[in-house]
Amino acid sequence: MFKNTTRFISPKHEHRLLAFILITLHLSLWWNFEDILPRLLLVSHFIFVILWQPLWGRREPLSIKDMLLLSMAIITFIIFVNNWLIAIWQIMLIGLLGGRDLIRPKDRFANMLAIVFLVFNLFIINFYQLVLPENSISYWGEIDDFYIKYLLLLIPASLLFISTDNSLEHRYHIDFFHGLTLSLLIIIIALGSLVLVYGNIHASYPSAVFQMSLLVALFILSIAWLWTALAGEGRIEQLWTQHLFNISGSFERWLNTLAQPSNYKALSSKEFIEVGFQQLCTLPWVSGIAWHSLQGRGEGHLGEEEKHCMVIVSQTIEVTVYSYYRISSSHHFHMQLLIQLLDYFHQTKLREETFAQKAHLQAIYETGAKLTHDIKNLLQILCNISAIIESSQPVDFSNTQRILQGQMPHLTLRLKRTLDKLEKPAELTYLNREVKIWWTNLQARYRNRNIHFHTLFTEAENTLLPEDLFDNVADNLLENALAKRAREPNLQIEVSLCVTQKQVQFTVCDTGSKIPDEIVNVLMTQVVSSKEGYGIGLYQAAKQATHAGYRFFICSNLENNVCFEINNI
Repeated sequence: MFKNTTRFISPKHEHRLLAFILITLHLSLWWNFEDILPRLLLVSHFIFVILWQPLWGRREPLSIKDMLLLSMAIITFIIFVNNWLIAIWQIMLIGLLGGRDLIRPKDRFANMLAIVFLVFNLFIINFYQLVLPENSISYWGEIDDFYIKYLLLLIPASLLFISTDNSLEHRYHIDFFHGLTLSLLIIIIALGSLVLVYGNIHASYPSAVFQMSLLVALFILSIAWLWTALAGEGRIEQLWTQHLFNISGSFERWLNTLAQPSNYKALSSKEFIEVGFQQLCTLPWVSGIAWHSLQGRGEGHLGEEEKHCMVIVSQTIEVTVYSYYRISSSHHFHMQLLIQLLDYFHQTKLREETFAQKAHLQAIYETGAKLTHDIKNLLQILCNISAIIESSQPVDFSNTQRILQGQMPHLTLRLKRTLDKLEKPAELTYLNREVKIWWTNLQARYRNRNIHFHTLFTEAENTLLPEDLFDNVADNLLENALAKRAREPNLQIEVSLCVTQKQVQFTVCDTGSKIPDEIVNVLMTQVVSSKEGYGIGLYQAAKQATHAGYRFFICSNLENNVCFEINNI
């Protein structure tokens, strides 16, 4: 945008400035350029041009250096001014006006009036003064100069009554290709008319201009038809609208807002698409937008409906865009591109929500499965204690009481930890216990289960280990081994604990059949289901071991020798 200090004229007066530009240029042609009055009119003409120029493309005011260079160019032009320089300057203005990409009908109408006036001014006054050949037999003599001068003034004078709004969004783009093409066509018609006048003694200047214009029009139609026939339908339009791929300022800002993750990170997919369409409604030519999901996810409407509209169908949404004015091909292209991008980001938000929901459900599943497995282990321990009580004789009540006194507090503590995990599943805490005490409790829990325990301590009985982790690993391995023994009656279970000053190594082995290879490859990395019972328990135990700084793995998977081991890394 322009700085407030440099915006001398409000944008709504753009057409009035253009009118003064055309009027002063036209008046300067009434007199000989050797007089002072036409030069003064040209000075005012260029002053109006400088005031008008920010409105047709410049976003920043002219710098002091640019102003100096421009002033020198204007002074040089006025000093050496003649009909040829004026003609060249008018052709440049025609190209500049012809390259403007406008939206509003009244803006396009005003622009077209200015082009028509410059073309008439160029051919009726400029070139007529330049081509007064002796062999020309018909001129404008039958038409009074008064009508030529004053009737043409009605065209720019009408622009004084046309105003626009203060928006500059639609005045930023100048298409060089369109402007250059129009300028070259005017030059071709002018030079061709000169050739016809000088080459034919019976040709009049008006008829020469008409003939040359007709020839140029036929040439353009022929080229367009030939191009369409040989290159395929639509190719000539693509060539003419190549500039559409240069997105204007309002679209760039919309894309910049859309592409910032911080702008929509906290929004749901429904809120995101509503915000996106609200931003599209801020474009100066959009009156309203209606959309509905092709997948039945909802619909919406913003703004007002107008007679000018376009329907754009993307992958998941169908959008109807309403406009105050006729929708040009450039804005149709831009809107289609932006809606496709909006749909793409919307689908990304939907996938993000789906993944978040799946991750949440996965966390609930894993937490519930782990707690279920922990409760199952606790129930198994209770069953073991109940079996000890039922099988004990009256003479062994003292030993049974010692076992209960040692196991019940431990069982209560484990049950409390399980309930704590249910309330706060994200918090993982470990209670360290001396290795000898833990080992004694483990043997007591699996008393009379025909499990062989082997111990090797090297003056490290006071070593601490995470009790919850080792309870979880030991219970999972031993229960799986006991379930395996139910299918293979002769299976032997060996449990060993080796503790040194630097390492704790706990191993559970059995003499049963090997674990299938397809299960071994994924046993510690994902949940599996098999007849041996390996599944969520070992998967959760492996994750827990990694979190605590231990390594849990299969150290042997051979027939009659299947071993699991956990040790500190």
